[in-house]
Amino acid sequence: MCRMIAYHGEDRTDLRSLVECLVKAAEDDPLSGSPHGDGWGIVALTQDRLIHYRSANPIFDPAERSYLLKLIDSFSGEMKVVVHARKASDKRLVSSIYSHPYLETNDREVLFLAHNGSVDLSLSKELNLNAEYVVDSELIAKFISQKGINYVSSLKRWTRSALNLIILKIDRGSGSPMSRSHLLYYNYFLPPYNKVTEEYYKLYSGKGFVMSSSLVKTGCKDANEVERDKVIEI
Repeated sequence: MCRMIAYHGEDRTDLRSLVECLVKAAEDDPLSGSPHGDGWGIVALTQDRLIHYRSANPIFDPAERSYLLKLIDSFSGEMKVVVHARKASDKRLVSSIYSHPYLETNDREVLFLAHNGSVDLSLSKELNLNAEYVVDSELIAKFISQKGINYVSSLKRWTRSALNLIILKIDRGSGSPMSRSHLLYYNYFLPPYNKVTEEYYKLYSGKGFVMSSSLVKTGCKDANEVERDKVIEI
């Protein structure tokens, strides 16, 4: 289970506000009642920079939080940003290489993916992979990279809880990557066991952003529940 945000705009103050809500939710989630402290990561695209950072440390660790905020303060102009705080299902696989966002590339595009929820590891057979040390979110990224974003709903057959996805897709070509980039999200989850579980898997969006539901309760309230089972661009 994880918490995450995506932002597209030019206002660093708005982005900082979202990040602070994410840090609070990761440290003490008001919905799950437990921390999301198994690593964090960011991908950020500006007109002249592409930054991809992943850590095994909690996003609420003072040094990590300080690094993140200083990084945001260094941005200028238009930006597309994804930040993810992880709660690992398998504690053996807590490492910077298992923190999100995941990176996949092909001859068409560069793709970064952050995920909340779980899918069955049998998806690995569809990709001809050994899943022993591969997590489900990696498999999702590989599937979308191979099949294309239009096939994301096909992943519902392997979904065990939720497909909360945030994707930064950068088409290959010449010139600024920003002009060929797409910041997308997708929300799907199975019928929940209770109201708390249902709320946990919802995504909320506002002007230029999308976020995990917990952030509504940690200070970021100007948002509405997103439409389900539809790929939407921010």
